[in-house]
Amino acid sequence: MDLQKTKEARRDTPGKQDDSPECPLEAYGAGGHAKDSPKNDSLDHRRDANPSQDPTHAHARQRRPPAHFPYQEDAPPTVSPSIHAAARPLVPSPQAMNVPEALDLSPREHRLLLAAKRYPPVTKSTLSELDLPCIMSNINLRMDANFDRDLHFKPDLDGEKGRRKRKEAADYWEAMAVEIAIYAVGAKHERSHLGESAPSVPQQSFEPRLPAMFETLQDVLKTLVPERDHPGVVQNLEVTLLMQQIQKGVLDMVGVATWLATLLKTHCAPMRDEWADQMVEQIRSGSELQNPIEIVGGLQTLFSILEAMKLDVANHQIRAFRVLLIEDTVPFLQEYFRGKIDRDNFRVESSRRWYLEVRERELRRLEKPTPTEGFWPISLLFRGVSDFLLQFHTPDAFPETFVFDSDRLWQLRSCLQNLINLDICWFIFESYINAQKRYLSAPAQTYATFRTRIGSLMEESDECARGSPVWLKNVRCIALEIARFACAACCREATVSDEVIAPIETALEWHLSNESGLFQYFQSSLREKLLAATCATAKRYLNMSPLAICESQRNYPQAPMSQQHYDVERISMRLAHMGVLHWKVWAPILYVRESVSPSDVAILSPPPPRAVAHHDVARSSTF
Repeated sequence: MDLQKTKEARRDTPGKQDDSPECPLEAYGAGGHAKDSPKNDSLDHRRDANPSQDPTHAHARQRRPPAHFPYQEDAPPTVSPSIHAAARPLVPSPQAMNVPEALDLSPREHRLLLAAKRYPPVTKSTLSELDLPCIMSNINLRMDANFDRDLHFKPDLDGEKGRRKRKEAADYWEAMAVEIAIYAVGAKHERSHLGESAPSVPQQSFEPRLPAMFETLQDVLKTLVPERDHPGVVQNLEVTLLMQQIQKGVLDMVGVATWLATLLKTHCAPMRDEWADQMVEQIRSGSELQNPIEIVGGLQTLFSILEAMKLDVANHQIRAFRVLLIEDTVPFLQEYFRGKIDRDNFRVESSRRWYLEVRERELRRLEKPTPTEGFWPISLLFRGVSDFLLQFHTPDAFPETFVFDSDRLWQLRSCLQNLINLDICWFIFESYINAQKRYLSAPAQTYATFRTRIGSLMEESDECARGSPVWLKNVRCIALEIARFACAACCREATVSDEVIAPIETALEWHLSNESGLFQYFQSSLREKLLAATCATAKRYLNMSPLAICESQRNYPQAPMSQQHYDVERISMRLAHMGVLHWKVWAPILYVRESVSPSDVAILSPPPPRAVAHHDVARSSTF
């Protein structure tokens, strides 16, 4: 499960939130701030618990995203049903069942009976992150609410954890279908439990899942319906009675499904009614045809409806409390981080040293005395962050204090790096045209088309390591596209010859693989534009509340974070928004908590690099 934009499916992980024992071990995720932070998995659907999500492991490599409860290492751990299942004894319990030889199960079916999860994919525990107390104490949610107006919970089965969850769910339901078939055979022969006679071969017995499924169904329903309906839930889903009826082959499963559908329709949104009817029809069809797979299909639909109902409630609560969540961002985070720092659970001195190093570097760079009060201290923050965003080599991580902004910063870095690369591509294109003594008849129109086409190709390289085979393949595709533009501009044949492709591909691969003078030139130009626009916006934001900052951006479309949709102005607005909130939280705690002197930090910064002149750039790429 994860909070995401409506049209995005991105972000899973955490531990228990401080003083929130009712919140789950896996919840709306903390986007780790290191480059390799996992992509948005969620709830029981989306992010792996990872030591690098702990702020004390700020520099651990992890990957991002948008959507579970972060940094809850202080609360006592709770044992989830899956842990109980993994720890069950090898000796069969009194509830263990024989595997009838008459069924002639395949090795896979036998293995699933023994190894598949004991509990269904949707349980009271996996849904508990959607409870209001957990929503209100979810720090990632509070931060994301400031930036995504359409934030909401949705299942997310992307990424490695998502694939694992899908497989575990499929294995569970397949094992359940086999188990239902075993109950049917047992009812016919009046023998299902081991009882007094244990199997001679232990591997031929398994722990049944149906009782746990009915218990889970009862627990989840109680969280979704009013208390006045709880007696009816207990009465109609009495596990002992249901299991006795199943063992004797007399359970009216269609009747149970019909009652469930009526109950769900009473309390869920009307758009779920058709889904409830589908669940009844699947179970009716499966019962009439004695088809366990069809019955299990109905049970899967049932649990999907329950999850959707919980999501509907949670998303309504997010909309209802959005203003409160945003306005309370700064005091909430300050209280949270002060508590972490006081308990020595969050080490932030390296972030303070980073800020002081930026300050000392800028003081040395100034040719004449400049006021170091007013806006100057926060401008240092933007200058330091821009270094991370614009540097050629991928940083290991952002400072620990940006732990809840890491996903957004990685996205901005990707956009900015692609803007630099796009400028390099256009420069190479123009250089080739000039070398052929040709001129563009409509440069503005050509550039707009070029930017869209080349930008979309660059997106395909965002997840590839520079120099990797996939990256090189994408670079060659970009070179081919530039060559096509060049041929069109030079009025050549539609077929692109190697004579055109070769020099373009060589120049492109070199400049995108190395921190060349061309890269430094466009990097420097973009830095000036970015800092000027960011600081201008930040000066306005400093005197605004978090909600006012959020609302001021309503006139700008919420486009996906990609370079063809984001220009420098939009990126700077995003960076200013992040930076001002960050400054309001951390300035009094860390950055300007006391007067700063050069002795606070050892200055190891190298001298500023030589500015790259335009004529140097021109010489760096020839045809």
